[in-house]
Amino acid sequence: MSAPALRAAGDIGRHEIDQLVEAGHLNARQRDAALRVAGVVPGAADWSTFLSRLFLFSGAALLVVAIGYFVAYNWDGIGRFTKIALLEIAVVVAAFAAALTAPGELKSRAALLAAVLTTGTLLAFVGQTYQTGADTYELFLAWALLTLPWVGIARWRPLVCVWIVIANVSMALYVGEVWRPLFGTVFDSTALISILLANAGLLVLLEFGWVAARLDGGGRSAERLLIALVLVSALLLFIFFLFDSRVRTIWSALVPVLAGGAIWFAYRRQKRDLVALAMWCFASIAAAVSLVAKLIVETKADAFGFLLAGAVAIGLSAWAAQWLRGLARAPCEHDSGTHEQNSEVA
Repeated sequence: MSAPALRAAGDIGRHEIDQLVEAGHLNARQRDAALRVAGVVPGAADWSTFLSRLFLFSGAALLVVAIGYFVAYNWDGIGRFTKIALLEIAVVVAAFAAALTAPGELKSRAALLAAVLTTGTLLAFVGQTYQTGADTYELFLAWALLTLPWVGIARWRPLVCVWIVIANVSMALYVGEVWRPLFGTVFDSTALISILLANAGLLVLLEFGWVAARLDGGGRSAERLLIALVLVSALLLFIFFLFDSRVRTIWSALVPVLAGGAIWFAYRRQKRDLVALAMWCFASIAAAVSLVAKLIVETKADAFGFLLAGAVAIGLSAWAAQWLRGLARAPCEHDSGTHEQNSEVA
C-alpha cells in the first residue's frame, strides 16, 4: 500500500497498520514507512521541532537557575538591594519578552516559564533576607497566586504542571506547619483527603470544564499529573488505614475505593486513556500488596507471607500488562481519539 493510499484512508494508527502486516499486505520496510506516514513514528522534521523546543525551554529554565545561583554564590559580595534588583529585573524582562509576542507562541511560553520560576526565586530571596517569621507554605502559596495569571495567559499544559506542583507543595507544607503540626507531614487522613479532593477538582476542570478547551501543548501531561496525584493520595490513605491506627477512619478506607473506582470508570468507560489506566493498575497492585503485608503482620507468617506478597505482585503485574495490551489493540467505543492514545502507549 502506497503512502498516498494511506493518507487517503483517513485516520489510521499503529493497530490498523499491524493488522495490514498480519494480513500480508505490508512487509517490515513498508510497515516502517507506513508508521511514518501515519504520524505514529516521528520523522526528521518532527525530531528537529522537538529538539528546538527542548533547547528553548531548557535554556529558559537554566537561565533562571543561573541567576539564582549567581545571587547565592555572591551573597556576601553584593548588597541586598542589588540582589533584589537583579531578580526583579529578571522577572520584568521575562514578562516584557512574553508581552512582545503572541500568547500562543513558543517564545511567549518560554518567557512566561522563566517569569514563573524567577518569581519563586525572588520570593525565596525575600524570605531569606527579611526574616518575618512567616511559614514556608506562605511562600509557595504566594508563588502560586502571583503566577496564576501568567499560567492563564500561557494556556500551556507544561506550565500548568509546574503550577500544580507549586500548589501541592503549598498544601503539603500547610498541613505540616499549621493544620497538623504534630504530624509534621501530610501523613494524616484529613489532610490527604483534602489534597485528594483539591486535585480531583482540578482534574474535573481540565477534563470536562471550560478550562480543557483553552489549553494546548504538552499532550495530556497536566491531566495525567493530576491523575497520579489523586492515585498517590488514595494509595497513601489506604496504607495508613491498614497500618496506622491514629489515622484510621471510615473515610480513609472509603475515599480510596471511591477515587479508584472513579478513575477506572472515567478512563475506561467515558474517555479511554491507557496511561491513566496503567497508573490505576500500579496503584491497585500496590494496594493489594499492602493488604497482603497487613495479613503477614497480623498472622506473623513471615516466610510464607513474603512469598505470597511476591506472587501477588508478579501475578497482578502480569494480568495488568495483558489487560492493557488487550485494551490497546481493541477498538474504542467511547472516544474517537483512541488511536492516538493507543499508539502513545504501545
